[in-house]
Amino acid sequence: MTRQIVLSNSPRILVFATYHLGQLIHSVVSAHAPRVVLKVVKATADELQQRMKLEADTFLPDVVLAAGRGADWIRAHAAVPVVVIEAGSLALLEAIARARQSHAKVVVVGRERLHTQFQRLAGLIPDEVAYFRYELDSDVMEMLASLECATDVAIVGSSRIVELAGAHALQGELVYSIESVMRALQSALELVRLAHLEKARRERIDRILEGLAEGVAAVDMQGRLQTVNPALARLLGTTPAWAEGRILSEMASDLAMDAVLRTGDPVRDTVVQLSGKTLLAQKIPLYEAGVQVGAVLTLQATASIERADRSLKARHRTNRFRAKYTLDQVVGESAAINQAKSLARLYGDSDASVLIIGESGTGKELFAQGIHRASARCNEPFVAVNCAAFPETLLESELFGYEEGAFTGSRRGGKPGLFEVAEGGTLFLDEIADMPVTLQSRLLRVLQEREVLRLGATDPVPIDVRIIAATHANLLDAVLEGTFRRDLYYRLAILTLHIPPLHARVEDIPQIARAMLNDIQSRLGKQWQMARLIQWLTENTAHYMWPGNVRELQNILERLSAFAAIHGDMDESQFRLLVPEIENHEAVEGVLAGKINQLRRDEAMSMVALCGGDRVAAAKRLGVSRTTLWRLLR
Repeated sequence: MTRQIVLSNSPRILVFATYHLGQLIHSVVSAHAPRVVLKVVKATADELQQRMKLEADTFLPDVVLAAGRGADWIRAHAAVPVVVIEAGSLALLEAIARARQSHAKVVVVGRERLHTQFQRLAGLIPDEVAYFRYELDSDVMEMLASLECATDVAIVGSSRIVELAGAHALQGELVYSIESVMRALQSALELVRLAHLEKARRERIDRILEGLAEGVAAVDMQGRLQTVNPALARLLGTTPAWAEGRILSEMASDLAMDAVLRTGDPVRDTVVQLSGKTLLAQKIPLYEAGVQVGAVLTLQATASIERADRSLKARHRTNRFRAKYTLDQVVGESAAINQAKSLARLYGDSDASVLIIGESGTGKELFAQGIHRASARCNEPFVAVNCAAFPETLLESELFGYEEGAFTGSRRGGKPGLFEVAEGGTLFLDEIADMPVTLQSRLLRVLQEREVLRLGATDPVPIDVRIIAATHANLLDAVLEGTFRRDLYYRLAILTLHIPPLHARVEDIPQIARAMLNDIQSRLGKQWQMARLIQWLTENTAHYMWPGNVRELQNILERLSAFAAIHGDMDESQFRLLVPEIENHEAVEGVLAGKINQLRRDEAMSMVALCGGDRVAAAKRLGVSRTTLWRLLR
């Protein structure tokens, strides 16, 4: 018993056959492959070409079943797979046996292929069986006409021959058996199954290729494109569908695969120019079953390779640029510092540039690190540079890097700038107000174009870096004075963060001092009484302006700790002796106030003189009342 053939998708089989063979194929398909979509077409040799084209466009067959010379023609001219229904030796013998059961004489009618089969079985075929070999249909018609209405003769042949025999009132026996049709059907369904597997595999490969940023193409041994992914098609300025089947070298001569196709040797790491881009090409031979059938081309942007190389070097660098501090490590609970921390956390969710404004020593870099650690870039580098710490030429090479030979003394192999080092992360530009105007122009271009050009280089390097800048100066005043570019200011100050000075949050001093003293004691490995020290500090600095802010507080605590580590304790007089700036600040402030008053008095007297002694006019121009003017003149 023959098992049923089942496929997941219904195969579409087109059959070219006359009535008798068509009926036999119908019965076999119904019994063994009921899900097959079958169409039987009867066509003469003259009609075959036209009908095949029509059915290929409308029925869209997966495979064609045919017999004899028609199958040979379809196989030679059609793009659809063809399975030939063969009359095997057993089928021929069975057909002859069926014919002899009711007829004394049997004539087998066929062309060269069936004649060869007949001769091979000569010893098994009775002498009463003859073979009529023909080339033209007219020869068959003439022979059948001579036998017309003969009751003792049966004709064995193809479906067409059986049909012609019936037209001459002769008994016809089909040379094809159920088994021969079944074999052809099994072959056809296996072809369809393999085609479906190949189609699914091709679709998977196409989806993979579509997702690649690199350009990929495969060519046959003539250099004709077989596969083109969208990335390469865009570089060629076309679509994959249009490009397939065309000669690659005619579309872009730099991509020619002639050497690989001729020698079978890969050509790696060649630089090509295409659509204004510098690309790295790999050309590799393609083999199937040990035989070269073409070659594969891949194109990768050199910029992405450089970026990946920088990222890998950064990940393997032992001394990586890392942010140490988070916003939770900013000590203090005052309203001013809590507002700054809350705003900084919000800025961590953004990728826009940040301008941090605050006096020296307020912790601007600490906040910059905290914003970086609160952002999506937290696992990438945090690179800090003080723009006031370098001369202009050195700052330029530090920021932008240089190529080998860019200037005398340049490092062999060149050096990446801090923009490249910070790739994927954050670059912190401290004291940005001190950056020379010429470098401000270059920085602005980097921010606008998102690419950096090394000194001595011709090709820019794309970058992905967030900028956080900091200053203690009033940048708007610098803009008005012409020392800072207005357009750069607006590029940097998309988000602004003001860090409060220490004198604006004196309630945080005990907490800050305690945290610093704990750190100092841990570092020195000694303990001393810190409560009284913090109390003296708090009581004696209630009105102190802390010009050095948190950094000054750190300095004072280091000084006091060094004394305490040696002597173990101190009294208040020793405390005052060790911190003279706190003792002298009232006197200093008095002197400053006197100088300010003197300057205001001099300004008032000058204005009165300018107004010819008219005190009312002078007061108006000074923007003060007459009473205030009189007090200033006293």
